[in-house]
Parts: sequence; structure tokens; C-alpha cells
Amino acid sequence: MSVLLETSLGDLVFDLETQLCPKTSENFLKLCKIYYYNLNAFFNVARDFLAQAGDPTATGKGGECVWSFIGDKSPRYFVPERAPSLKHTALGTLSMACAPDGGCGSQFFVTLGENIDYLDGVHAPFGTLVEGHDTLAKINEAFTRDDGRP
Repeated sequence: MSVLLETSLGDLVFDLETQLCPKTSENFLKLCKIYYYNLNAFFNVARDFLAQAGDPTATGKGGECVWSFIGDKSPRYFVPERAPSLKHTALGTLSMACAPDGGCGSQFFVTLGENIDYLDGVHAPFGTLVEGHDTLAKINEAFTRDDGRP
């Protein structure tokens, strides 16, 4: 299954690993479906490292999983699958950003470099960029403030 993200610099198309990461893919797709990511900025861009988005507060402290919208007692975070075969080794890896306790909400990032394998086991890759490499290059080259905000 693929998902298209529209950015002000162009489109990004990712193939999701729905077989290896069904819950993570479901969370991402359902957040897309309810327009949760609409008008979300890449609030943290570190050249040749990653571009992070998915936080409606654009602070790196916000966001929640889709199941938190179901009821009052639903958790804000979920535990993602961490498939050993999925690594942060390729440019354009789509990954859920995980909190130190291992839970994920809505924040995600795209790798802007290769062989960032020290993120393996910490964050949860679940997709690969298949179209929009030129757009990803533009994001990587964006001028940013000291805090990484474009």
C-alpha cells in the first residue's frame, strides 16, 4: 500500500510495510484519513539526517496515535512493530518517532541520508520512499534555523 504526502516543495510517495508493520501502518493511514497531518509542517529538518513531522504543535512534544480518539481511556501512544529486517539504512526511510519509553503517537520522520543505523531499535521504520526523491532533496537543502525549523 502506498501513501502520498503533499508538501509545499512537491509530493512524496511511500510504500508502507503493511505486512511487517500492520499496526504502525494502520495508525499512519488512519491519521492520514482523518486529515490529522493536514497543514502539519516538517518542524525539524537536519541536513543529511532526517526531516520530522506529524506533531500538530510543531514542538516535538505533541501528537497522539489514532486510537486515542476512540475513547477517554484510550492510550495516547502505542507500541509499534520493530521488524528486524527494516533498517534506517536507505535515503527516504519512513519511520515512526518513538518516545524514550518506546511508545509512538503521530510523529514520524523521513531519513535524509543513508546508513543511519544507530536509529535501529530506537525508532520504528515502516515505509520506503518510491517517488519524490527530488522533493526530498529540496527538503534536505532547506534553510533552517538553529533549532532545525525550516
